[in-house]
Amino acid sequence: MPTEKEPLPEHLTSRMTLTVRFCETDLMGIVHHANYLTYFEAGRVDWLHRRGISYEKWVEMGIHLPVVEAKLRYRKAARFDETLVVESTCAEVTRVTVRFSYRILRGADVLCEGETLLACVGNELTPKRLPPEIAAVFRSPETV
Repeated sequence: MPTEKEPLPEHLTSRMTLTVRFCETDLMGIVHHANYLTYFEAGRVDWLHRRGISYEKWVEMGIHLPVVEAKLRYRKAARFDETLVVESTCAEVTRVTVRFSYRILRGADVLCEGETLLACVGNELTPKRLPPEIAAVFRSPETV
């Protein structure tokens, strides 16, 4: 995670826009809390696409990145048909894990923030080192 002394480089952050769908809301028209994890995932996949990555190619190589930990903090409610921005940042890369941090924004308002930890595993679902070429993607800027 970023520290006060060492902010992460801006090129590690990507932003995507989404519109809240009716099916993502509860009876009060507020986004159900579980959907923020879906927004995080959409942001993470978009983050990879913006770097020219198709996750399917990694799967073909026997590389999988399941979420092994998730944290969320809810700040304000989002409602049906609002336009939100999902801000996704690759916050940390180790030999076996990748940590993303997220902010869900409506204009200048932060609605939700959190993070996910992904672990690199093989087809047998046992931990394995991130191949160097894949680790390098998580340090790269957008190309698309």
